[in-house]
Amino acid sequence: MNQVTPEQKDSVTKTFAVVGFIVAILFAVWLAVQIVSVIPSAFSSLASIADGVYNYNETQTLTVATQNSVVNTGEAFTLSWTEVTIPGAYTFSYKCAEGASASIRDTKGEIISLDCGTTLNLGEKTTLDVIVNSEKQRFTDVTYTVTFKPENGVHESITTNAQITIVNVSIPTNVIVEDEVEEETPVTTGTVAGESTTNTPTTGTTGLTAGTPTTIEEIIYAIPVSDPNGKIDLKVTYLGVGTLKGKTFSRESTIDVDEQGAFQFAVQNIGTKTSGSWSFQAQLPAGIEYDSTSQVALKPNEKAIITIGFEGLTRVGTERFGAEVSVKNDVNTSNNDFTWAVTIVK
Repeated sequence: MNQVTPEQKDSVTKTFAVVGFIVAILFAVWLAVQIVSVIPSAFSSLASIADGVYNYNETQTLTVATQNSVVNTGEAFTLSWTEVTIPGAYTFSYKCAEGASASIRDTKGEIISLDCGTTLNLGEKTTLDVIVNSEKQRFTDVTYTVTFKPENGVHESITTNAQITIVNVSIPTNVIVEDEVEEETPVTTGTVAGESTTNTPTTGTTGLTAGTPTTIEEIIYAIPVSDPNGKIDLKVTYLGVGTLKGKTFSRESTIDVDEQGAFQFAVQNIGTKTSGSWSFQAQLPAGIEYDSTSQVALKPNEKAIITIGFEGLTRVGTERFGAEVSVKNDVNTSNNDFTWAVTIVK
């Protein structure tokens, strides 16, 4: 039997080592090819996941809310809406309605007039103070639009339309128009001594007077009747801010420090029972407080309009003001006050 020498063992070992090294290299090359073919799809999947996470928006709808869907003309109300979680800005606009005009508080806190059909950029604000005045109809429906516009082009704009009804109680709901025609009366064709021939006109040759239609407008108001077992409910409504010259109040968006400022609000008994005497406390700009004297009782549906003038302003900028009404046995104190703000300029 042939014996394997140490030299032969060493040669065989080296041969196997070389073959194993070549196999390892080939396996590594094959593995690298497989990894290269898999990596693009893996990165693509990761990119898709990241894009999906970025594009995910928990609030895809824009919901607008206000405390009341019906407000009086000149009464301030606040709109609020849900916050969209991606970067962007909100805008506000309203459709034209006959006799309706709006004022809003802009991003600087100033009260400005906003024309219908005009889009106002609100930035990132999610609330808006609005006053709508209606001068033509007792009930006016005003449609407004809040839109969210994203910063990038990946997302679409989100738009919500809503409606609020403005009531002008000074415009009557019941107007009766009657046409009355005077009876035609025969005319004396001859001339009689001592009588005038010009006191009755004639029409053609028929000898009859022309009928003249008369229009009578009768406005019917409900007479306030107090229910002894009813309830008292005084409601405060903000009407406007501006300047006072003599006894003339003018609505303004800003007040000069040298002018006499003023604001108006209404107090109405929306209950069913005549109130007792009532009073109010007003907070004027610059932190001044004013306590009123006792006011005359209000019957159901009666309203008192209060105008408060103030002067001696020294600071410029935004100043807050408001008023609160006090009366005994008021069943609802949540509507007894208001607060607003105005910009003082030099």
